[in-house]
Amino acid sequence: MAFTFAAFCYMLSLVLCAALIFFAIWHIIAFDELRTDFKSPIDQCNPAHAIFFTNVYCICGVP
Repeated sequence: MAFTFAAFCYMLSLVLCAALIFFAIWHIIAFDELRTDFKSPIDQCNPAHAIFFTNVYCICGVP
């Protein structure tokens, strides 16, 4: 079975389509973040820190 030019073009178009969808979603999220109010990075990470430390305590066996 030969790897034809048509097959190469088809696979390339699939990869490019996936990349374009990714960048479209990324831009929508980026513009939405510009529209919302500014939140300090510390306030944004507080829930993540709570989950992280809970997981660390569970793994280490700290009550």
